[in-house]
Amino acid sequence: MNSQFDFDKESKGDKVVFRLSGQIDEDAELLKLDFSDAKEIEFNLDNVKLINSCGIRDWVEFQKTIPESVKISYSFCPQIIIEQINIIKGFIRPGAKVESFYAPYYDESKDEEVKLLITPDEVINQKAPVKKNEQGEELEFDEIEVQYFNFLRNNS
Repeated sequence: MNSQFDFDKESKGDKVVFRLSGQIDEDAELLKLDFSDAKEIEFNLDNVKLINSCGIRDWVEFQKTIPESVKISYSFCPQIIIEQINIIKGFIRPGAKVESFYAPYYDESKDEEVKLLITPDEVINQKAPVKKNEQGEELEFDEIEVQYFNFLRNNS
């Protein structure tokens, strides 16, 4: 069975941006992510839809192949990734930085959950930033703040 995993690579000088998409599972060929000559790597996880236990193991092992001298950042992290960062030691490499991530909010007027992209700088004292819908109504953060933002305690 072929994995439903794909990626795009963009080089910006010494920095390589990998835009990952699909599923990180036992069939995802992470070792195809060629980062040779990169001094900095950004993993854009915006289109990652699923990660399973085998994918988590492979992801942690894959990151160990990246030289310590290479700076790593993660952007557009979906909720499924934030949950893994919070519970799996080594899911992101020590010293790496989460640049942006999605946070779940509840829009009462539409009776739906919305995922809003936020940055670590917006989270003060592990409190969700105030966000509003198009009508100017305040949205309710839809997770336990101290748990969801736990990863920020170690964000470099």
